[in-house]
Amino acid sequence: MSARPSLATRLASVATPAKPETPLAVPAEAGRRVTAKVKSPSPVAASKARDGKTMVAGYFSQDLARAVKMLAVERGVSVQAIIGEGLDAVLREHGKHPFGER
Repeated sequence: MSARPSLATRLASVATPAKPETPLAVPAEAGRRVTAKVKSPSPVAASKARDGKTMVAGYFSQDLARAVKMLAVERGVSVQAIIGEGLDAVLREHGKHPFGER
């Protein structure tokens, strides 16, 4: 049985800087393929956006999940914004102060 890696080792492997750009094959017109550069999200930037926040989650049907995602695309906002708007509506309905988080 092999020894499990230490937490410090696992954290160090995650903390290594990501490549700034990752090539992505994008289909082009006339059957050609071109390569586009896509910036990888920084783990540090993602954690800063979540500082002081807590996840609120639930399990829903695939149809509801699809409808929420489609609405987000149609409106040009994130799924998180749609969920925040819905939670604010529920809070208002019950006489609570909405937070307006998006």
